[in-house]
Amino acid sequence: MSTARKKKNESSKDDVIHIRSTPSDKMLIEKAADAVGLTISSFMLQNSIKAARRELAEVEKISLTKRDAELFLSALTNPQAPNAPLKAAFKDYEKQTRK
Repeated sequence: MSTARKKKNESSKDDVIHIRSTPSDKMLIEKAADAVGLTISSFMLQNSIKAARRELAEVEKISLTKRDAELFLSALTNPQAPNAPLKAAFKDYEKQTRK
């Protein structure tokens, strides 16, 4: 018999999050959850996950240094002349899109 522990199923809901709130905040959340037909837990989890994803997306955006931003803008405003591989790609694209 194996003594290895089974890995926790990622989709199982075994973890618990406790939140303290004011009575007025709780009442507001209950009212909103009821309005959309969810339990308070489902409503809180759903909205917390959305908020967490938004926050992480904001934090994970690429940040450019001033020098990087200037180089990027320069490349956009002063593009290099097309080289042979780029010209070949343009021709290939034209062949594929002409009807």
